[in-house]
Amino acid sequence: MRLISLILCLAASAFAGELRGVWVARDSLTTPEALKQTIERLAEANFNAVFVNVWSRGYPLWPSKVFERETGLTIDPEFRGRDVMAECLEYATPLGLACIPWVEYGFVAGYSGYYPGESRKGPIFDRHPEWLAKTKAGVDAFPVSGTRENFYWLAHANPEAQSWLIDLMVELATNYKIDSIEFDRARYPQLDCGYDDVTRAIYARENDGKEPPSNVEDRQWKLWRARKLSDFVKTLSQHVKAVDWRITLTNAPITYPYGLETFAQDYPAWLKENAVDFISPQIYRADLATYIRELDNNIRFLTDTSRLVPGIDITNSKSPEVLIQMIEATRARKLPGVVIWYYSGLVSTGALEKLKETIFAEKASLPWRSSQLQ
Repeated sequence: MRLISLILCLAASAFAGELRGVWVARDSLTTPEALKQTIERLAEANFNAVFVNVWSRGYPLWPSKVFERETGLTIDPEFRGRDVMAECLEYATPLGLACIPWVEYGFVAGYSGYYPGESRKGPIFDRHPEWLAKTKAGVDAFPVSGTRENFYWLAHANPEAQSWLIDLMVELATNYKIDSIEFDRARYPQLDCGYDDVTRAIYARENDGKEPPSNVEDRQWKLWRARKLSDFVKTLSQHVKAVDWRITLTNAPITYPYGLETFAQDYPAWLKENAVDFISPQIYRADLATYIRELDNNIRFLTDTSRLVPGIDITNSKSPEVLIQMIEATRARKLPGVVIWYYSGLVSTGALEKLKETIFAEKASLPWRSSQLQ
């Protein structure tokens, strides 16, 4: 069957098709009851998509045979006996919400501050230390901002590491009836990264035997790494859609071009090559003017904005009124919706109630759902 874009079929009215998404983090997943209450409150406020965290701190939050194959473990130790993905679907589906697995950690597969295994780098690296991403000095620990802890990343161009991540995503697509997968952190932690032995060998093979440049800012080296990430995203999409062509793939990238220049992440290329179905760049700004300026700057780099669903941060502005203005500015640009960071911020600021009282007073269908997809 010929693959068609699932996002382009937007009706004229904003309420006929508008993605109203929200990221649901670990603090709302402490018990099945907490997750159920979260979903019920979002449904009451006329949201229609729940992006629920299912890949966090180096562990899946669903029982995973793919994870067990390499680690001997099936799930995050604090979620034993549960299946967050199944719980979300059970609670969200009857209420008309799409439950979207949010693969928050992406290429991050270990966190020193959370059950880091024998290696102290994450359970997958107990078995596969050769999969670790490294700086040019050979360091594999990447500091977590504001803490004394470190993240440990899978080497982005390592074919075995990529294949394992893809297998995890295919498992989600196979075992759960989902609309979409959001695979995040498809970026480098910094430009001083990509110097592991496997990536060095691949680079040399493709560049007449040359070593990767020692200058981490080297343009060709930066673009080579960005190309490898783009190829991965495209391959991931192909594998997921081989399970079910209707499953959309999305990501919440860093804004462009900052994301390319700082993290070798080229999300406009993903859209151009149909590697993702829609994209939610993190336009996390505290005031309306700055939000509009950054949104318009990102629009400038896109030939098609029908798949641009901006990410907005309520915890940044802390103002329901400003959030509403940002959503209105997004609608004025005829974009297909927004995704808000994050549920707890909506609650603590009172924005959940304000949205229901104002611009989310009516329900809206998801842009990618239509009669032929039911």
